Amino acid sequence: MEQFDQSLLHKYQRNQCTPEEYERVLEWFATPEGREYLDTVMTQDLDLATPDVTMSASQAGDLYQRILDTTGQEQLRYRRPRWFTGLKVAAVLSGTILLAYGGWKIYHQHRNTIIQTAYGEVRTVVLPDQSEVTLNGNSTLRYAGNWEGRKDREVWVEGEAYFSVKPSAVPRAFLVHTASDMKVEVLGTTFNLVDRHGRMQVVLNSGKVRLHSNKTPEEAIIMQPGDLVEYKEQVRTKVKNHTNPQRYSSWKKNSLQFENASFAELAQLLEDTYGVTVEIRDTSLLHQEFTGTVPSQQMDMLLEGLSQLFHLKVSHIDNTVIIEKKNK
Repeated sequence: MEQFDQSLLHKYQRNQCTPEEYERVLEWFATPEGREYLDTVMTQDLDLATPDVTMSASQAGDLYQRILDTTGQEQLRYRRPRWFTGLKVAAVLSGTILLAYGGWKIYHQHRNTIIQTAYGEVRTVVLPDQSEVTLNGNSTLRYAGNWEGRKDREVWVEGEAYFSVKPSAVPRAFLVHTASDMKVEVLGTTFNLVDRHGRMQVVLNSGKVRLHSNKTPEEAIIMQPGDLVEYKEQVRTKVKNHTNPQRYSSWKKNSLQFENASFAELAQLLEDTYGVTVEIRDTSLLHQEFTGTVPSQQMDMLLEGLSQLFHLKVSHIDNTVIIEKKNK
């Protein structure tokens, strides 16, 4: 039998594991060696236990199966341990079963919830503290399923999201981790965050946030409402004060507002949010900037709006969008 970390098993038996350690133990229980260990220890406990009619055989079986189901291992169902059968299971609730159930509950409470939007989809998620996160298309949000007893409220984001953070009754930081290894610290605020291709942009609508790289936390920047801050590869590249924050989160209301935007930026936005390939046939367009608002509820509506607003020929063929100037 594989020798698992015995000190970790002792911590598990004493109910002293961290959520990560509980997950590690339960993952080992899903291996053949872990199943054999669990079977052996439970059998020994049942042999030594004093009868105390607290659980039926079917109840014990259901409990064990829930533990196994939580690990997501279908192969665990190939047999029932020998302690499933016999009169003792009907008469005894083993201390080991209690420990396993406690571990199952903690694993269930702390496992991550992952929300991923499809291309073009906008979805609002209510977090355990009643804060709301609205995800733009092709974006991912991850957070622990239960925040009770946690020091901080933490989420992980990749893509684009709008946050409306509720103040905590007990002072607790709200931390947003990004794929760019940047961190946003929040204390009750609303802001828009984009994190794609190593570039992170935060626009603050209300409240106050602190931005810093995990590698250089001492170089933090405090944002005020109306501020826009951009990082590229964790290096601050742009800081704007008193911008119009509503423009950057206009996608929440099914419209896109552009101000002095380039067609290269437009092409990147379409590819990231709608999953299309964009071809700009006339390269002179790449050097032009444009300002305006177009509907974005459906991509075809967006393309039609772009065509009319900027006098362009926009074609959508299969998964490719072709943008070129109209012939006069």
